[in-house]
Amino acid sequence: MAIAITSSGARIAWDAFGSEALPPIILIQGFSAQMIGWRPGFCRRLADQGFHVIRFDNRDVGQSQHYPQGGYTLADFADDTAALLDVLGLDAVHIVGQSMGGMIAQLLWQRHPTRVRSLGLIYTAASERHYLGREAALARMSRPIPQTREEYAAYYVEGESLCASAAYSQDVAWLSQLGGEIWDRGWDPAGVNRQAEALLGAPDRIDVARSIRVPTVVIAGDGDRLIDSAASVELHQLIAGSTLRIFPGVGHELPQPLWGEIADLLAANARAAAGLGLDR
Repeated sequence: MAIAITSSGARIAWDAFGSEALPPIILIQGFSAQMIGWRPGFCRRLADQGFHVIRFDNRDVGQSQHYPQGGYTLADFADDTAALLDVLGLDAVHIVGQSMGGMIAQLLWQRHPTRVRSLGLIYTAASERHYLGREAALARMSRPIPQTREEYAAYYVEGESLCASAAYSQDVAWLSQLGGEIWDRGWDPAGVNRQAEALLGAPDRIDVARSIRVPTVVIAGDGDRLIDSAASVELHQLIAGSTLRIFPGVGHELPQPLWGEIADLLAANARAAAGLGLDR
């Protein structure tokens, strides 16, 4: 892991897979998630497709900058992503965002369109009308705060049960391990609450989605209990020329048996940008 210091002095923690000589793909995490939630095996699948895969901690989680004063918006997350590209010396990149990360990706296109070569939007939305799990997520956040690493690992596994797929077994052993690693890297429940305020206060992005003019693939599961897969259908309808793939029985997660197929979809979409002369 490395720390990038932006022009404003903010820290952004990041790491990468694959050769720096290859086209870069930036992975943007979702609400409350640290970058290590992008599993190394999935990142290596993308790298094996011929890409330099970069993941990072969003603000207020993990080892990136925390903002006790709050008051930020999802647009600030998009600006953070652009600031990371500046530090890394990257002009334009392929962007993949899951859940809230897909919302940030849409705003990155709106605010910094020349930095975006292609978009991969995974179980995300242009409108909060499609949020299914608001009450459950808020209830999860209101549980007693864990005091030890072991308590947090169990707390994390319980919360992630909302993301489980009907057609695939959830990898509970890995989630328990991930929970421990999240604790080790720095779990900040107040930071998570500040992220929630930004997410729930964000306006719809219907016009933003309609304006997207780079190759886009939209991916979701029809068993998602947090964001209705109808949100992905809507994104596909809004984004001209986009590709839509909805996996049967998949929840708000990326099941390991589908990593190869999902990586193929993202790689094919990124290569479409090269075919259109957008791979600059």
